[in-house]
Amino acid sequence: LCVLCLLMILPAPVKAASQDACAIWLCLPGGFPSGCSGAYSEFRDRIEHRKPPLPALSSCTVDGKTNGHYQLGHEIWEECEADYVLRESQGYYQPAKCYREECAPRQWEHDSYYCEFRDAIKRVKPNYVQIWVDGDYLGQFWYSR
Repeated sequence: LCVLCLLMILPAPVKAASQDACAIWLCLPGGFPSGCSGAYSEFRDRIEHRKPPLPALSSCTVDGKTNGHYQLGHEIWEECEADYVLRESQGYYQPAKCYREECAPRQWEHDSYYCEFRDAIKRVKPNYVQIWVDGDYLGQFWYSR
C-alpha cells in the first residue's frame, strides 16, 4: 500500500525527445554539417508543423538537469556598414536603404535626397535562434525555413 502511495506522489518520468530532435542542439550551431541530416530533417519538420524548433534540452540529457533555452527572431535585412543606419520604406516594392547616420530620414519618412545611401541587402537566411545552455550564451545562428 505504501509503494502505491509513493508511485502516486513521484512525478512521471519525462519522455525523452528523439535522437534526431536532440541532435538539433549540437548540429544547429555548426550549420548542420555532414552527419546531421537527421537533425536537419527533424528541425525543418518541427518548424513546418509549428512545433518549437528545438526540444527541451533537459529531455535530451542524462541527468535531466541541464538547462537550455532559446529565443527565436527574424530579420529581413543585413546590418548596414559602420556609420549607416537602416531605414525601411512603407512601400512593399521599395527596398530598404542604408543612409549615412548623420543625415538619415526618420523611420518611414520619404527618402532624403541630400543624404548618401545604399540599398540594403536582403538576408538569405532571415530567421535566427539564440541559444543558452546553463546560462552560457552560445550565440545566434541563422536559418531559412
